Amino acid sequence: KQIDIGVDSALDVPLMFNPLDLFTLVKNLVDNAIRYTPPGGRIDLSVLAMADAVQLQIKDSGPGISVQEQARVFDPFYRSLGTEEAGSGLGLSIVKAIADRTGARLQLGFTDEVEQRGLCVTVWLAK
Repeated sequence: KQIDIGVDSALDVPLMFNPLDLFTLVKNLVDNAIRYTPPGGRIDLSVLAMADAVQLQIKDSGPGISVQEQARVFDPFYRSLGTEEAGSGLGLSIVKAIADRTGARLQLGFTDEVEQRGLCVTVWLAK
């Protein structure tokens, strides 16, 4: 798809978190971003150490998720209407299950707030 994927973080960030949970969470979010980002698009990952948490953010240049659908996309098997992308509708529900089980916090937004395009997923993982 010729997608530009970048990581905006120069430092390692220490975190006490189950490695398999972290891998699964990041993999599902990045897979989702790749799936919905059009050819030639962009995906940016960033990690930021905060006082009591680590912030992980994944931004893409895809269509984003409407505000009305943002709460529903965490439901198992839910798929946004009008999408032609293949998938089971489980990726974000898996991310939500991991977040709920580990005390992580999730927030969905737009990469471009003005145009309301692109998905920005922010995850706060407790240190």
